Order: sequence, then structure tokens, then C-alpha cells
Amino acid sequence: MGIIVTTPVAKITVENVRTTVDKALMLSKKHNCNLLLFDIRGCPVGQTLLDGFQGMSSMKESVGLNYNYKIAVIYDPKIYPRERAEFIENVVANRANPKFRMFTDFKEGESWLLKYKNIDPQEKAL
Repeated sequence: MGIIVTTPVAKITVENVRTTVDKALMLSKKHNCNLLLFDIRGCPVGQTLLDGFQGMSSMKESVGLNYNYKIAVIYDPKIYPRERAEFIENVVANRANPKFRMFTDFKEGESWLLKYKNIDPQEKAL
């Protein structure tokens, strides 16, 4: 099992996030892989933090995101301040998936995901 790596280029909006996550989940099922890495370093912010917060409330139900997936997001701190990234990480971890982390370094995110490579997908503990 490897990692599904997605590199979106559109503005970060709830709709674009849903579309990207949906495509990543389709690939995940096709390749039997529950490790997802989203590299959003090239994506401009397309919505307010409040809009993103409100949109995340239904992400789990709308795209099928669940506890079986481990997700790392690589972001550019020049586009997303650390405080915004931490807030997003907390929102996603509390609403959609507790195995979600944000990183500024690709290799660090990849290494974090690979810790889960041989863990039973039903395992819910971090």
C-alpha cells in the first residue's frame, strides 16, 4: 500500500475541497489505499475561514470521509498562516477525521502517513 497524492491547483473553497476529496477517495478505493496526501501549496485561499468552518460540518457525510483514512495536507505558510492551518486541523480532526494533520514539509507529512501503513484500517487510535 502506498499513498494517494493529490495536488489541486484551484482556489480552496468548500466545493473544490469536496470535489478533490471525492476524487482522492475514488482512487483510494481503486488502489485499496487509505493514506491520502493533499499538496495545496499552489492553491490560493478562495473563501473565508468561517465559510470553510461551516462547510466542513457535512464533509464526512457528503464525500464518505471516515476514520479509516489518514490524511496529511501540505500547505504554504506564506498563503496559510500557521494559526489558520492549526484551526483547520482542529476542525477536521473534531468533525470529519481525527487522523488528519497539516504540514509545511512534504517529507514530514509523508513520513507521518507512512507510520500508519501497516495498521489495521479499523484502528481508531492515533
